[in-house]
Amino acid sequence: MLLLAHNEAFVAPALPLPAAPAPRARFQQTLSARQSFCFDKQEAGGFYRLTSGCLALSQYLPDGRRQIVDFVGPGRLFGFCAFGPNGTIAESLTISTFERIAADSSENLQDELSTMLWRMQNHALLLGRKTAMERVASAMLDLSRQFARPGRARLQMAFTLYPTRADLADWLGLTVETVSRCLNAMKRDRLIDFTRPELVTIRDMPRLLEASGATAVAKTA
Repeated sequence: MLLLAHNEAFVAPALPLPAAPAPRARFQQTLSARQSFCFDKQEAGGFYRLTSGCLALSQYLPDGRRQIVDFVGPGRLFGFCAFGPNGTIAESLTISTFERIAADSSENLQDELSTMLWRMQNHALLLGRKTAMERVASAMLDLSRQFARPGRARLQMAFTLYPTRADLADWLGLTVETVSRCLNAMKRDRLIDFTRPELVTIRDMPRLLEASGATAVAKTA
């Protein structure tokens, strides 16, 4: 059962019994900005697809410390398999809509499940081995691919930065001050540009890739 802070789960209206089984309808839910939600144990193993917006998937320690494990952009698959004190919670960073993928769906999810595992492994590498500057540069590359604005050249990519500096800090295992310092350093070095905190332009993709310690832009679904 879906547990929401403000919205109730959508319930399909009753329909006359057809001669043959009707196709299963997709259940969509729209969330307001900064609305948190979680899933109870009956939803374990279920998957959902974000159709618009941005979600942060997080786990909390008993003392309230938060670790963001991923940011999910439109088209991405996400799911919940951990419950208890450190179960996964999702938070919408802007108005967001997602739909449930039924267990008997005909969709081929193999590639998307591989992408989820790939991102988990790379996040572990980022937290365990990358420097602060490499972490922030990697974050800019990943988010630019998920939230790119249309109509810009690939090497001058502009994107909406939905996470706050505090969100980025909880994703990258850094302090807010360190995240801000790295972003300002990349701006001074003309790797990125921003006049507003929520709108970032990548000005030099090759140098940003080099700063991230990678040779390819982070993979997304």
